[in-house]
Amino acid sequence: MPAPANSLHRTVARDVAQFVHERTPLRPQVAMLLGSGHASIANQLKEKVVLHGDDLPGAPLQSPLLIGLLEGVPVAVADAPLAAYEGHSANDLALPVRVLKALGCDLLVLTAGAASLSQQLEPGTIALVEDHINLSGLHPLIGPNDDQLGPRFPDMSEPYSHEWIEVARDVAVRAGIPCMPGVFAAVPGPCLPTRAEYRFLRQAGADLVGMSLVPEAIAAVHAGFQVLALVGITQQLLAGRPVQTSIESMIDAADLAVPRMGSMLVGIVASTRNR
Repeated sequence: MPAPANSLHRTVARDVAQFVHERTPLRPQVAMLLGSGHASIANQLKEKVVLHGDDLPGAPLQSPLLIGLLEGVPVAVADAPLAAYEGHSANDLALPVRVLKALGCDLLVLTAGAASLSQQLEPGTIALVEDHINLSGLHPLIGPNDDQLGPRFPDMSEPYSHEWIEVARDVAVRAGIPCMPGVFAAVPGPCLPTRAEYRFLRQAGADLVGMSLVPEAIAAVHAGFQVLALVGITQQLLAGRPVQTSIESMIDAADLAVPRMGSMLVGIVASTRNR
């Protein structure tokens, strides 16, 4: 009988950590799995080591893993190209998180794009995820649990670290970046929700809706990470307004949010030097 996926993840994560440690003396303290702002951070890394995903044991990543110094802090940076609507399973989404944890990191920063359901979160602004509603149909902990990866029933009362949310808010204030906390609802995609679904999400307490982030956050909590999630707002969907939006307007909003996201990531990492 084949080994459970979680046990295979532990083996792959251990092998990747050994592979990385043999190629760089840097020991990352902060891990970043970036769906937004990746290029900006990658270009700022010092003493950068690029490890191509296909070359890593078990090929756990579809994009390169970057190890380097950001503001003097050793970090591990990976792109987040996996999407459930492309056919990837919850276990596929969890594996990069477990690999990053095996490198010895304590903080995981996740980024993504999302639509806003809030009057206060306009396109181009940054939202800090303070909680989530998992409607994606994906859960990375289903199946036999490997206690060496994390507990069978991880506590989810604070999936996103309040301490790091406050750090991020302080960084945003100092940089003059519009930023607010919000509740993120994860949906399967790839189509956007219907008008009735948007109404349901608002009534359920969601401020943001997107197609990523939450399965990775669950895997991260299970692994023992402190988790911080930043979302760039690509569109705003308010009650009483048409929900149709153009790709062009979403790209414009992303172009505004990405440099803000990059600035916040740098400031957050810099703050770890004093912690």
